[in-house]
Amino acid sequence: MKSASNRFSDSRQTPYAGEDPAVVAKLRSVAKLFVQLQEKRHEADYNLRDAWTKTQSLREILAASRAFEIWQEIRTETIAQDYLVSLLIRPRD
Repeated sequence: MKSASNRFSDSRQTPYAGEDPAVVAKLRSVAKLFVQLQEKRHEADYNLRDAWTKTQSLREILAASRAFEIWQEIRTETIAQDYLVSLLIRPRD
């Protein structure tokens, strides 16, 4: 899922020629937030040295909420559906 999200957020790997630039920007934002939130979750789960503050936790909750808000705006777009499929299926080489 992280690889797919990184691929979708990188304009060199997935240029989206002919797509609505606003939708593309929103999808890239969702993909980037997915990666960032997953990394923060791993940090919170496995870094036992540092405790999270309430402020840090709330910041990540707000980021996740924003990702869901953006997703609601674009979820019916073809490129958004392609992104969903890419989260489940690995590309063939």
